[in-house]
Amino acid sequence: MPKIGVLKKNKLKRLLRFGFYTSLCFTVIFFLDTNNIYIEQVLIGFIFGILVGILEEATSHRSYINIALPLQFIIKLFGIVLIVAVMLLCLVLIHPQVEFEDLRAFLQQKEVSSPLILAIIVAFTMITYFQVEKLIGKNVLINYLNGRYRKPKKEIRVFLFLDLKGSTTISEKLGNETYYSFLNDAIYEMSAAIMETKAEIYQYVGDEIVFTWPLDKGITNNNCLRLFEKIVNKLESKKSYFHKNYGYQPVFKGAMHAGLVLAAEIGHIKKDIVYTGDVLNVTARMEALCNKHDANILVSKSLFNLLDLKHEILYEDLGAISLKGKDEKLELLKIHFSDSSFNEERKEIEKALKSN
Repeated sequence: MPKIGVLKKNKLKRLLRFGFYTSLCFTVIFFLDTNNIYIEQVLIGFIFGILVGILEEATSHRSYINIALPLQFIIKLFGIVLIVAVMLLCLVLIHPQVEFEDLRAFLQQKEVSSPLILAIIVAFTMITYFQVEKLIGKNVLINYLNGRYRKPKKEIRVFLFLDLKGSTTISEKLGNETYYSFLNDAIYEMSAAIMETKAEIYQYVGDEIVFTWPLDKGITNNNCLRLFEKIVNKLESKKSYFHKNYGYQPVFKGAMHAGLVLAAEIGHIKKDIVYTGDVLNVTARMEALCNKHDANILVSKSLFNLLDLKHEILYEDLGAISLKGKDEKLELLKIHFSDSSFNEERKEIEKALKSN
């Protein structure tokens, strides 16, 4: 049996959640109205939710998001009305006693028109919820709703700062709009790796992306380090696509560190969940040292010591390094992945030693 990819699995879960939430809304509303729960309502709500979820997934494609918002709304409204019409037709076919010529009178009945209007309202409510979830992140939305960070909380988190190499040159050559598409395509290709390693996107800062994990999730299966490796490998596999469409291949450098942060909900006009702590400043300064040390990624030794199977990771110990604006030095490691030139050189040396 073929293995389902992480992206397809995530889409399937979203569809099931669409169906469950929509069915729950229908059930609650009809129960409040009739004091009864009918299995038909539950099933119809679930099927309707799945179909709305498919519509939302289809209209979330990269080619669709460039369409003007009013036109997007009209397309979605038409799609929802079409879904309602198809389900209504199915009900008519299931109940042959309803004549097609009586359909207009049938639709004008309050018992029929009210649920149809309700279905459209519920559909847009579900679409709005999942759009907001996608906009700010599932975990962030859940934390907003349950008020987790209304009072500041101390947490130990792993942070990965990822920055595009040569971004200024690429931006100048491509122009702003094409550069945006280039960067967006690169981030899109990271999606599977982000989901697979359970990373949270904390923020985008220009062409820099900040990922974070609670400490236990970040070090489990070396998720934090695997994310960078998977992103590098995925972008390498799409090299021909990027060269064909943009003339450049996106290559990122990164830095990774863990430490104590204060997590809190902040703002009044616009709310956000922010992390404050020295670990963020330190990781940013580490990332700035990548070019100096010719490194794709630098990892603090304190975080590296928490990872699994350290003997299988190729690295160079750079020793204690001074960071800008910091009195204390930090021990850093330069990580080499299996496809790096460092590993190739190592294999050649090992081969030469064995032949002697």
